[in-house]
Amino acid sequence: AVSFVLDLRNNPGGLTEEVAILLDYLLPQGRLFSEIAKNGDEIVTNSDGMCIQFPMCVLINSGTFREAELCAAVLKEYKWATLMGAATTGNTRTQETIQLSDGSAIRLSTRSYLTPNGIDISSTGGVVPDMIVYNSDESATGTTLGTTGGEDGTASVSADDQLMAA
Repeated sequence: AVSFVLDLRNNPGGLTEEVAILLDYLLPQGRLFSEIAKNGDEIVTNSDGMCIQFPMCVLINSGTFREAELCAAVLKEYKWATLMGAATTGNTRTQETIQLSDGSAIRLSTRSYLTPNGIDISSTGGVVPDMIVYNSDESATGTTLGTTGGEDGTASVSADDQLMAA
């Protein structure tokens, strides 16, 4: 059987367009997420009807931020993937840096992300996995060092307990 593990642990996020492309590829037709600006303007991102369907697991932890955290939350709401690992911190606001005349700068949160069900991840304090699994050796997180596997591509031995559980 074919299955998919998406490792978003310690992923600081990225570009909104990139997470939209990934989610559109993975999910069926519907609302993926929306961005709400401070002035109330809303930008809605939708998925088309084409998607892939096979068992999926997403690994998350307290280092999963912004667009990576949003990606995990959307997959969970669609019930398209099982989330495993540790809870995220709810750091999903987009920020803008404003340079001041004295050379210093301030960072302001300018947009919020909402999941398909209208949940603001920052307001709820993060995404809780379906299965909480901790690594006994935190230095093994996200590494394939020591991972061996068979011809079918599965990992049979790894020091990464979360990966092995997935």
